[in-house]
Amino acid sequence: TAYQTHYAEIAEQTGCQMVIVGCEMVQTERRADDWRALIHEVRKVYRGLVSYNTDKYQENQVTFWDAVDVISSSGYYPTGQWEVELDRIEQVVKQYDKPFFFAEAGCPSRTGSSQIPNDWGHVGQVNLEEQARFYEDMFQACDRYGFVEGFGLWDWNSLLHPLDEAGTHDGYGVYGKPAEQVIFDYYHKK
Repeated sequence: TAYQTHYAEIAEQTGCQMVIVGCEMVQTERRADDWRALIHEVRKVYRGLVSYNTDKYQENQVTFWDAVDVISSSGYYPTGQWEVELDRIEQVVKQYDKPFFFAEAGCPSRTGSSQIPNDWGHVGQVNLEEQARFYEDMFQACDRYGFVEGFGLWDWNSLLHPLDEAGTHDGYGVYGKPAEQVIFDYYHKK
C-alpha cells in the first residue's frame, strides 16, 4: 500500500490520467478485500482513474472490478482468436458497466509469435510481416466490438537502434518495422 500510494501521489502531482495499481498479479487476485482496501487508500491521494491490469484469460476471474474505474488486461491473444476472447471479455465489461483498456498488447517480430504473442522465449526467424498482421488483426477485431477504449502497446524501446537495423530485430519493439506503420495508420484514422 505504501508503494502504491507513493506512486499515486506522484501521479496526482503530475496530472497522470490513470493509475494501474497492479499488473498481472493473478495469484493475489483472490484477495479481493485486500485489493479493495488498496484502491481505497490510493483514492485518498489520487483523483484520476484507477485500474488494475489482469493477465490474459483472467478477466472473468477478478471479483473486485467494482472497485476500479477501468477494467484492464494484457492483450496477448493469438491472431485469429481475438473474437473468442473479446466475446468473453465483453461479458465482464457488461456485468460491471466499466470502460475497458488493454494495458499491454503486442507481439514479437518472429515467425510463430502471433500464435503465442506473450512468449518472450519463443525462437523463430525474424518475421516483420507476422508482427504487422498481429496488430492488424487485433485492431480490426477490437474495432468490431467497440468496447475497447485503448491500448498500451508493448513496446517502444527507450534506446532506439539505428533505423536501417530495424529489420534485424525480432523483439516486441515496432520502431522502423511495418507494425509501426500499422499502428500509425490505425491511430491516424481515429
